Amino acid sequence: MKTSVIIVTYNGLEDCTRPCLESLFGAGGPEFEAVVVDNGSTDGTRGFLLEAARSEPRLIPVLNGQNRGFAGGNNDGIRRASGDAFILLNSDTRVTKRWIQGLTGPLFKDPSIGLTGPVSNAVGNEQRIHAPGQTPGEVLEAGMEWAAMSRGDRFETERLSFFCAALRRETFERIGPLDEEFGLGFYEDDDYCLRASRAGFRLACAEDVFIYHRGSASFGRAPEATRKLMESNRRLLERKHGPYRPAHPRDRQLALVGSYLSRIRAGEPPEPLIRRIENRLQVIAATLPKNIWKRILYRRRMGKVQGWIERNRGYKSNRPPNPPPGFGGGSGLGGL
Repeated sequence: MKTSVIIVTYNGLEDCTRPCLESLFGAGGPEFEAVVVDNGSTDGTRGFLLEAARSEPRLIPVLNGQNRGFAGGNNDGIRRASGDAFILLNSDTRVTKRWIQGLTGPLFKDPSIGLTGPVSNAVGNEQRIHAPGQTPGEVLEAGMEWAAMSRGDRFETERLSFFCAALRRETFERIGPLDEEFGLGFYEDDDYCLRASRAGFRLACAEDVFIYHRGSASFGRAPEATRKLMESNRRLLERKHGPYRPAHPRDRQLALVGSYLSRIRAGEPPEPLIRRIENRLQVIAATLPKNIWKRILYRRRMGKVQGWIERNRGYKSNRPPNPPPGFGGGSGLGGL
């Protein structure tokens, strides 16, 4: 089985593209090709890709004469790809060992899974974990510690961020290409996830795959333009699918905390799960709502979990402890 990694670039050679490709080819793994679509860069990216392809046969440059946006660039890359599976990967990422197997394995073991994604330090939903560090290397080290505690763990979600997302070729052929009406970017991944769900596919996050994501590499210098683009594309998404009100990431994080607590109650070794609970509580604490009453509500729920951890850390009883009040009914997220 061959995997095609699709990477869309637009400038950012030294900060993004070069280190991304170094991590990709350095990680090794099963047979893959890297289809790198350049959307009209002016910083030397095009020459770099052509030169690198002379010594790296797995690198396939696709040089667009204009900026085709996120959806258009990925569609161009997929048209050139020869793999049985595709991974759409942002150029501002760095990958880790066994990442390809971790993302594509579930797709071929369970045909009901249409899309998979990893956990990361910078992502706008419950794929986010707390991975502290001042440098990409430090963040990667923290992320790999999380992955080591999460071997084989996946959870079902209603949306995946396309900074890194995997799917089978046949899934792409059934759902169709990314919608290029979204232009330069934003909400095309939400659109694709909704289309996949309506086609009967499930979406899964592989908790044992961590990918470093710098975040906002393409849009960070134009906040006003970014805001307008997001508003326009949000309206486009709702014209296509109706009102779009996904669960808030904080609530999804709390649901995952509940799932870990349920697993401890069922008798799984508690220490790795407790560490993951504490990690997700840190993510929630960093994203508390501005409304004072909502903040109080979240802090109360978090306090119940933190108190439970302090009372039960290192317990030796054969009977697992009861979960804290309000967390005994399961996760609200489907485990896979």
